[in-house]
Amino acid sequence: MVYILNPEEIYSKSFGIIKNIMGLDDSLKSKIIMRAAHATGDIDAARSIVFSENFEDGLFDQNYNIVTDINMVKYGIGSNKTYCHINDDDVIESSKSMHISRSYIAIKKACREMPEAVYVIGDAPTALISIIEEINNKKCNPHMVIGVPVGFVSALESKQLLLKVKIPFITNLSIKGGSAMGAAIANAILSDKNVHRGHT
Repeated sequence: MVYILNPEEIYSKSFGIIKNIMGLDDSLKSKIIMRAAHATGDIDAARSIVFSENFEDGLFDQNYNIVTDINMVKYGIGSNKTYCHINDDDVIESSKSMHISRSYIAIKKACREMPEAVYVIGDAPTALISIIEEINNKKCNPHMVIGVPVGFVSALESKQLLLKVKIPFITNLSIKGGSAMGAAIANAILSDKNVHRGHT
Protein backbone atom coordinates (compact mmCIF):
# COMPACT_ATOMS: atom_id res chain seq x y z
CA MET A 1 0.00 0.00 0.00
CA VAL A 2 1.26 3.46 -0.93
CA TYR A 3 0.52 6.12 1.70
CA ILE A 4 0.00 9.81 0.98
CA LEU A 5 2.57 11.80 2.95
CA ASN A 6 2.10 15.31 1.57
CA PRO A 7 -0.01 17.28 4.09
CA GLU A 8 -1.69 19.45 1.47
CA GLU A 9 -2.66 16.41 -0.56
CA ILE A 10 -3.99 14.65 2.55
CA TYR A 11 -6.02 17.70 3.46
CA SER A 12 -7.44 18.11 -0.05
CA LYS A 13 -8.29 14.44 -0.46
CA SER A 14 -9.92 14.26 2.98
CA PHE A 15 -12.19 17.19 2.21
CA GLY A 16 -13.04 15.72 -1.18
CA ILE A 17 -14.10 12.44 0.45
CA ILE A 18 -16.21 14.20 3.08
CA LYS A 19 -17.82 16.48 0.49
CA ASN A 20 -18.75 13.50 -1.66
CA ILE A 21 -20.10 11.37 1.20
CA MET A 22 -22.19 14.16 2.68
CA GLY A 23 -23.29 15.80 -0.57
CA LEU A 24 -21.93 19.19 0.44
CA ASP A 25 -21.47 22.30 -1.69
CA ASP A 26 -19.30 25.42 -1.41
CA SER A 27 -21.58 27.36 0.95
CA LEU A 28 -20.38 28.47 4.37
CA LYS A 29 -22.73 26.02 6.07
CA SER A 30 -21.19 23.18 4.08
CA LYS A 31 -17.66 24.40 4.90
CA ILE A 32 -18.53 24.40 8.60
CA ILE A 33 -19.99 20.89 8.45
CA MET A 34 -17.03 19.68 6.40
CA ARG A 35 -14.50 21.06 8.88
CA ALA A 36 -16.40 19.52 11.79
CA ALA A 37 -16.40 16.12 10.11
CA HIS A 38 -12.72 16.42 9.26
CA ALA A 39 -11.72 17.44 12.80
CA THR A 40 -13.68 14.67 14.50
CA GLY A 41 -13.64 11.90 11.91
CA ASP A 42 -17.33 11.56 12.69
CA ILE A 43 -19.77 11.99 9.80
CA ASP A 44 -22.82 11.33 11.99
CA ALA A 45 -21.84 14.05 14.47
CA ALA A 46 -21.32 16.51 11.62
CA ARG A 47 -24.69 15.62 10.11
CA SER A 48 -26.35 16.63 13.40
CA ILE A 49 -25.15 20.26 13.15
CA VAL A 50 -27.95 22.84 13.08
CA PHE A 51 -27.86 26.59 12.50
CA SER A 52 -30.14 29.27 13.90
CA GLU A 53 -32.14 31.09 11.26
CA ASN A 54 -30.13 34.24 11.99
CA PHE A 55 -26.72 32.56 12.25
CA GLU A 56 -25.29 34.74 9.47
CA ASP A 57 -25.86 37.78 11.70
CA GLY A 58 -23.35 36.27 14.11
CA LEU A 59 -20.50 35.70 11.66
CA PHE A 60 -17.21 36.98 13.00
CA ASP A 61 -13.61 37.61 11.99
CA GLN A 62 -10.23 38.05 13.67
CA ASN A 63 -11.32 41.34 15.29
CA TYR A 64 -13.78 39.64 17.63
CA ASN A 65 -13.15 38.48 21.18
CA ILE A 66 -13.78 34.76 21.51
CA VAL A 67 -14.45 33.05 24.84
CA THR A 68 -14.08 29.27 25.25
CA ASP A 69 -15.09 26.86 27.98
CA ILE A 70 -11.73 25.08 28.21
CA ASN A 71 -8.18 25.71 27.07
CA MET A 72 -8.22 22.84 24.57
CA VAL A 73 -10.82 24.75 22.56
CA LYS A 74 -8.91 28.02 23.01
CA TYR A 75 -5.65 26.56 21.67
CA GLY A 76 -7.44 25.02 18.70
CA ILE A 77 -8.83 28.32 17.43
CA GLY A 78 -6.69 30.36 15.05
CA SER A 79 -7.19 33.75 16.71
CA ASN A 80 -5.05 35.68 19.18
CA LYS A 81 -8.17 37.20 20.74
CA THR A 82 -9.36 33.97 22.35
CA TYR A 83 -9.85 33.77 26.11
CA CYS A 84 -10.60 31.13 28.72
CA HIS A 85 -11.04 31.66 32.47
CA ILE A 86 -11.17 28.05 33.61
CA ASN A 87 -7.75 28.17 35.32
CA ASP A 88 -8.20 31.58 36.98
CA ASP A 89 -7.55 31.45 40.71
CA ASP A 90 -10.93 32.95 41.63
CA VAL A 91 -12.74 30.48 39.38
CA ILE A 92 -10.91 27.53 40.93
CA GLU A 93 -11.64 28.79 44.45
CA SER A 94 -15.32 29.39 43.74
CA SER A 95 -15.64 25.97 42.16
CA LYS A 96 -14.20 24.29 45.24
CA SER A 97 -16.30 26.24 47.71
CA MET A 98 -19.57 26.01 45.78
CA HIS A 99 -19.08 22.47 44.40
CA ILE A 100 -19.96 23.70 40.92
CA SER A 101 -17.97 23.00 37.75
CA ARG A 102 -15.20 25.43 36.88
CA SER A 103 -16.47 25.82 33.34
CA TYR A 104 -19.88 26.98 34.63
CA ILE A 105 -18.29 29.63 36.83
CA ALA A 106 -15.71 30.64 34.20
CA ILE A 107 -18.46 31.45 31.71
CA LYS A 108 -20.27 33.60 34.30
CA LYS A 109 -17.05 35.55 34.80
CA ALA A 110 -16.52 35.95 31.06
CA CYS A 111 -20.04 37.30 30.66
CA ARG A 112 -19.28 40.06 33.13
CA GLU A 113 -16.11 41.02 31.26
CA MET A 114 -17.06 40.35 27.62
CA PRO A 115 -20.85 40.14 27.37
CA GLU A 116 -20.89 40.58 23.59
CA ALA A 117 -18.09 38.20 22.64
CA VAL A 118 -18.37 35.04 20.58
CA TYR A 119 -18.73 32.03 22.90
CA VAL A 120 -17.41 28.63 21.80
CA ILE A 121 -18.42 25.74 24.05
CA GLY A 122 -16.80 22.50 22.95
CA ASP A 123 -16.49 20.39 26.06
CA ALA A 124 -18.71 21.15 29.05
CA PRO A 125 -22.52 21.06 29.00
CA THR A 126 -22.41 23.09 32.23
CA ALA A 127 -20.67 25.90 30.32
CA LEU A 128 -23.43 25.95 27.71
CA ILE A 129 -26.07 25.96 30.44
CA SER A 130 -24.22 28.86 32.07
CA ILE A 131 -24.20 31.05 28.96
CA ILE A 132 -27.87 30.28 28.25
CA GLU A 133 -28.76 31.34 31.80
CA GLU A 134 -26.89 34.60 31.35
CA ILE A 135 -28.64 35.26 28.03
CA ASN A 136 -32.05 34.55 29.53
CA ASN A 137 -31.25 36.80 32.51
CA LYS A 138 -30.15 39.56 30.09
CA LYS A 139 -26.67 39.65 31.62
CA CYS A 140 -24.97 38.56 28.41
CA ASN A 141 -25.67 39.22 24.74
CA PRO A 142 -23.17 37.12 22.79
CA HIS A 143 -22.50 37.91 19.16
CA MET A 144 -22.77 34.16 18.54
CA VAL A 145 -22.76 30.93 20.53
CA ILE A 146 -21.15 27.82 19.11
CA GLY A 147 -22.39 25.13 21.48
CA VAL A 148 -21.22 21.59 20.81
CA PRO A 149 -20.37 20.07 24.22
CA VAL A 150 -19.95 16.32 24.42
CA GLY A 151 -21.19 13.86 27.01
CA PHE A 152 -23.90 11.57 28.33
CA VAL A 153 -25.11 13.96 31.04
CA SER A 154 -26.88 17.15 29.92
CA ALA A 155 -25.03 17.55 26.61
CA LEU A 156 -28.03 17.01 24.34
CA GLU A 157 -30.37 18.71 26.82
CA SER A 158 -28.21 21.85 26.94
CA LYS A 159 -28.18 22.01 23.15
CA GLN A 160 -31.96 21.73 23.06
CA LEU A 161 -32.11 24.72 25.42
CA LEU A 162 -29.88 26.66 23.03
CA LEU A 163 -32.48 26.21 20.29
CA LYS A 164 -34.80 28.52 22.24
CA VAL A 165 -32.53 31.56 22.40
CA LYS A 166 -32.78 34.36 19.86
CA ILE A 167 -29.08 35.08 19.45
CA PRO A 168 -27.21 33.51 16.49
CA PHE A 169 -25.98 30.00 17.25
CA ILE A 170 -24.54 26.82 15.81
CA THR A 171 -25.02 23.54 17.65
CA ASN A 172 -25.44 19.83 17.02
CA LEU A 173 -28.34 17.77 18.28
CA SER A 174 -26.39 14.82 19.62
CA ILE A 175 -24.48 13.67 22.68
CA LYS A 176 -21.47 13.89 20.37
CA GLY A 177 -19.41 17.02 19.79
CA GLY A 178 -16.23 18.05 21.58
CA SER A 179 -13.35 20.47 21.62
CA ALA A 180 -12.13 19.64 18.12
CA MET A 181 -15.59 20.24 16.68
CA GLY A 182 -16.01 23.56 18.49
CA ALA A 183 -12.62 24.82 17.31
CA ALA A 184 -13.23 23.55 13.78
CA ILE A 185 -16.53 25.42 13.47
CA ALA A 186 -14.94 28.64 14.72
CA ASN A 187 -12.00 28.23 12.34
CA ALA A 188 -14.30 27.61 9.38
CA ILE A 189 -15.90 31.00 10.01
CA LEU A 190 -12.58 32.75 10.68
CA SER A 191 -11.07 31.41 7.47
CA ASP A 192 -14.00 32.36 5.25
CA LYS A 193 -12.85 35.25 3.08
CA ASN A 194 -16.39 36.56 2.73
CA VAL A 195 -16.71 37.33 6.46
CA HIS A 196 -15.68 40.91 7.06
CA ARG A 197 -17.53 42.53 9.93
CA GLY A 198 -16.98 44.96 12.79
CA HIS A 199 -15.65 43.92 16.14
CA THR A 200 -16.82 43.42 19.69
